[in-house]
Amino acid sequence: PRTFYWRYRANAQAAMRDGDLKYLKIRDNTFLFDVVADPLERANLKARRPDDFSRLQAAWTAWSAAMLPERPDSFTESYTGAQLADHFGVGAPK
Repeated sequence: PRTFYWRYRANAQAAMRDGDLKYLKIRDNTFLFDVVADPLERANLKARRPDDFSRLQAAWTAWSAAMLPERPDSFTESYTGAQLADHFGVGAPK
């Protein structure tokens, strides 16, 4: 077992995987998933498992503080929900 941390400047994304749990932050939205029990990441467990959420969030924050800062001039790119609507099976926007 290993713990993975990552961040991506587009949409201010932050994530951490520790065992079956995944902490995810996209802009101001935060999530906790059990990726084994819920591989599609549909059930946000943040309110049901606050101790796990706080532990992973604190671990990610400590890891990020030890890394080089993100460069604001670095290239990053992302898609909007409308651009990926077909990918997620919700149909194209009208």
